[in-house]
Amino acid sequence: MSDSGSLSRWWVGVEETAIRSPDEATAVDLPGLPAAVKTLSEVAVAEVRFDFSGAQTLLDGIGELEQPWDQVARLLRLRLQFRSSSGHRDTLVTLMEQTQQLIDDLTEDHGPTRARARHLLAAVCLQMNQPGDALEVMADAMEELGDVPSRSWFLDSIAQAYLSLGAWSEGRRTLRSSILAKDAVDDHLGIAISTGHLALAEIQGGDPGRALEVLDETWSRRAGDLEALSRLRLATFQLQAAVELEHPDGLQTRCDRIDEILQECADSEHYLVGFAYMARARSRAITGDVDGIDGDLDRASKRLQHPELALLIDYWRIRLLPSQQREKDWKQSMQRAIDSMDKVSEGEILGLLLFAEEAMQEGDRSCAVTHLDQAYSRAVLANHPGWQQQVDRLFGEIDPTLHSRRTIERFSGRPAEEMEKTTTEEATIIFADLANFTSRSTELSAEEVMETVRSVFELAVPLLAKHKVRPLQHLGDGLLAACQGDDHSRRGLHFAIDFVQRTNSASRIRRAQGEEWGLDLRAGVNSGSVVFGMLGSSFKQEWLAIGKTTNLAARLQSKGEIGEVVTLPEIAEQVGYDFSSDTVEPHPMKGFSEPVPLLRIRV
Repeated sequence: MSDSGSLSRWWVGVEETAIRSPDEATAVDLPGLPAAVKTLSEVAVAEVRFDFSGAQTLLDGIGELEQPWDQVARLLRLRLQFRSSSGHRDTLVTLMEQTQQLIDDLTEDHGPTRARARHLLAAVCLQMNQPGDALEVMADAMEELGDVPSRSWFLDSIAQAYLSLGAWSEGRRTLRSSILAKDAVDDHLGIAISTGHLALAEIQGGDPGRALEVLDETWSRRAGDLEALSRLRLATFQLQAAVELEHPDGLQTRCDRIDEILQECADSEHYLVGFAYMARARSRAITGDVDGIDGDLDRASKRLQHPELALLIDYWRIRLLPSQQREKDWKQSMQRAIDSMDKVSEGEILGLLLFAEEAMQEGDRSCAVTHLDQAYSRAVLANHPGWQQQVDRLFGEIDPTLHSRRTIERFSGRPAEEMEKTTTEEATIIFADLANFTSRSTELSAEEVMETVRSVFELAVPLLAKHKVRPLQHLGDGLLAACQGDDHSRRGLHFAIDFVQRTNSASRIRRAQGEEWGLDLRAGVNSGSVVFGMLGSSFKQEWLAIGKTTNLAARLQSKGEIGEVVTLPEIAEQVGYDFSSDTVEPHPMKGFSEPVPLLRIRV
């Protein structure tokens, strides 16, 4: 049997075993393979089932292995290191380098292992707040994986990348696909995990009622087949959704369920127990059981000792307890904790919002706005859509005019007052369009049409902010955007390339699942003189970009194929873009007496 054939059968056997109930066989024994490989399968199953110490003990007991099994052991060792990394950046950087080296070392014959190594690399990228890189890695992994049990696990990571990018529609769509795939093979644990991710996405998206519906359905169908910690995870999400709905009458059943499961695993130091106690404390504040809040948060802090989680617990202690029970220097203490963090965390964002609320209660609007500005810039830096929405809501309440200006500046990189003027200036215009979507839309339902268009534009948002490109108009399935100011040609061209590349990754992922339609984008980019101004009244207002530069950008887009950015060679030369491997060919263009050389950049 070839290395690839043996590996594929072994990985499939491991993953099929991992989704069965724990009392069934947990070893994969393929004829003709070394006995140590059987132990290796036990390591893999234990790791999937969260028995990390057991997996590490088994792995340490395995001696030297020959190819391809030494590469499998190397991957499993890296996966266990990731599980114990606790999010420390230096550890993650080293882990990323080692995982990439493993991928580079694996050949075509090691494809099954390489696909799973890519999955690990994407997980590390997500931990390091690089969801765009994670999505691209997962597109490669999906194309290499094939139709195997872990496909649905890969979809979970893909969904997390989408949600981190603010692509809510594509993220929820992918999680639903994952749940259906797991349902087909009765992967009870996998369904519980994916349902939790979907519920959290619904909560962060502002629909806790929908989250509760999804969780309750999974609970009724799957809870009886889950171990205590997995049931606790589902019950915690149920309680969290009920807390967000703030209906005291519906909380008691959820609280009783949490209490029953905690009796089974209260001695466990697992982080899921910590999150359950944190949710329990939040529910007590709503039901009026204030006396139990401190105890629940103390029990949570014993299990959630990472600085980011410790800050989050401190936040809830201040938020939930009566003001007379707060420590006198709680603001200074929380600020010190925020200042000590290496990266943006949920506790920091919530803490800054709490500072803003306290300042408003004290009548100090200026101080409140200072905290909001800081929260806004940190949420944008983290590129976390859920946090940005939380900041947006409070900022919009406290100072809606300033918040509107901040939003404009986020995308344009220029003061809002400048953007409202009528001007003629040098700028770069980007026109992006879904190819062949008009005809495709006749084959899709209205919901599918809107979901596709919404997914494309949601994927654009973080790139618009990154490159300081201002969206001007959504034209059906097209986007007209402008890049102004210093270095506009370079920023505009790279926005178009990144945008087409990101939607191309989404299309590859869809097609790897056997779907016919992707997010098939193409774009045109042109630089030159543009008239900018506002048109409309209180009924409807639009920023317009008028002139030959805009018209040519639209025509350039129409000359592109799916996955291409079409521009003029002189624009690429001006910004130092190396197009030696791309195509330059003349095309007849309206308004030009001679064919125009067009640069077709294939992403």
